[in-house]
Amino acid sequence: MMQQGRYIVAAGYVVNPDAEVIEQGGVLCSSGRIVAVDRLPALLRSHPGVEVTRYDDSIMVPLLVNAHTHLELTDFPLWAKQKGHQFEDPAGFIDWILKLIQVKSKLQQETYHTALVNGIEQSLQAGTGVVGDILAHHSVRNAYQGTPLGGVVFLETLGQDPAVIRRLKKGLYKALEEPFAAEAIVGLSPHSPYTISNYYLRYVFDICRRRGLRCCTHVAESEEEQKFVKDSRGAIAERFYPAINWHAYVPAATGVRPVTYLDQLGGLFPANLLVHGVHLDDVDIDLLAKRKMSLALCPRSNARLKVGKAPAGRLHKAGVRLALGTDSLASNDSLSVWDEMCFAATWFSGELDAPTIFSMATKQGAAALGVEESYGSISPGKKVGFQIIKCPDVAVGELYEYLCSGIRGDDILQIYRDGRPCKSGIEFA
Repeated sequence: MMQQGRYIVAAGYVVNPDAEVIEQGGVLCSSGRIVAVDRLPALLRSHPGVEVTRYDDSIMVPLLVNAHTHLELTDFPLWAKQKGHQFEDPAGFIDWILKLIQVKSKLQQETYHTALVNGIEQSLQAGTGVVGDILAHHSVRNAYQGTPLGGVVFLETLGQDPAVIRRLKKGLYKALEEPFAAEAIVGLSPHSPYTISNYYLRYVFDICRRRGLRCCTHVAESEEEQKFVKDSRGAIAERFYPAINWHAYVPAATGVRPVTYLDQLGGLFPANLLVHGVHLDDVDIDLLAKRKMSLALCPRSNARLKVGKAPAGRLHKAGVRLALGTDSLASNDSLSVWDEMCFAATWFSGELDAPTIFSMATKQGAAALGVEESYGSISPGKKVGFQIIKCPDVAVGELYEYLCSGIRGDDILQIYRDGRPCKSGIEFA
């Protein structure tokens, strides 16, 4: 009844990214879509007799966007414990990669499927509505069928061996032709400049551009990546490649930084969401802005892996669209975008203010994933997707700071998805 007929959901405040806060606001909904947003008295005058659900002394905000995550790694802490590893901060980036490989060795596909289901559920419970999810194990994507999560499921690919790449190319074509009945859409993710040959990287970028697919690429995450791409030396060449038997595939030095390298291979196009961007100089930032690129920042993961801090303030000032991601539970403590916002507010203090961080986790994140027509704000025409948050006694001008202060699960009073409230029992196939 609620999903099909017209109804109003009202809250003490309706908070949208990049917009004025609406006090005593309401949202008119019909058939799973938002029809109008206004102050409640105005809505009642225009639509008399419509059923109203009121959440007084509360805040209505959009569902959040986790622009970069690896939900198939949600159970990584459990896997590590089962293999006798302590889940602790790594000594450095390469140490973390090697541990990741060791822990994942010999895991079955069913294990990743279970972890993905757990990751989807944790995301839903945390008020996330959209994800940019990287899947290395393509077959487990059927876990998304029947779930309300929107966004993009990026099928990851990497490789240096020409024989392996020929097999991977066939697998990609097959995966792209298979039906995917889910709220999210399918894209591709060539992992990073240091894990995929220049030929194959250019090839994947070309597929995405020709087919109009969303793409996602890790770039400039660590100093080790910078050294490897530019000079073919450092820990990636000396430790990582030997560990995975890629001795023979250390590429020739490019003489350029990773961002320029991607540009040379045709990888700087707006539908390619870049991730991390920790080690960027002014030339890199200007190039990203010129190419109208989006960048997902993962501050908690970057801090855990000790790779540094992204130049968020300079990126924002240059006009690069910034989004926010949790990365995976192999390098983070939770999949909550609320937690990521809270950390980002401190991590980027003096560079990004609370309204900007809130926009990164909603409107800008949805735009970075290409799903802004349906998600990212509480606006007419978009899907009925929002959450009701407890409201303390704070001034209107302090609401964004409050929302970036660490919203917990108990603070979420209700979650609306697909036109109905569902916090008490999220079910999916």
